[in-house]
Amino acid sequence: MKFVIATLLTATTLLFAAAPALAGPIGDIKSTLTSSRQQTMAMLSEDDHTVLEMRYEDAVKSSKHLDALLGAALKNAALHSAWPTLGQFKEVWEAFKKTRDEDIVPALMAGSRLKARAMALTSQAPRFKEMNALLDSLPQ
Repeated sequence: MKFVIATLLTATTLLFAAAPALAGPIGDIKSTLTSSRQQTMAMLSEDDHTVLEMRYEDAVKSSKHLDALLGAALKNAALHSAWPTLGQFKEVWEAFKKTRDEDIVPALMAGSRLKARAMALTSQAPRFKEMNALLDSLPQ
């Protein structure tokens, strides 16, 4: 199973590395979102609680950075036309963080990796896809 997760992480990384670099606030949000997701996905193959805690701390730092970027974008007058889409993004993002923090990470810490993986793939993957689609719909 570790191989499958590692393969998915590698594929995701290659996909985003091959994509053109996005500049500006929307690109910053998107790259931070990807980083946060990768950190959480990396936790799914970890047994060591110290490493799990370290990866979770990194995911939370990345999430706080995304929150700051999103807050700034929602106040940026130049992005006024993007505010409704960014508002939709924020709703999905909040659900994404809540599931990670209240369901996935506690399951991992309790040793229920299969339960955590199922949530990451069934709940979080569609949210991640939706958030990227929302960001992609905005002018870069």
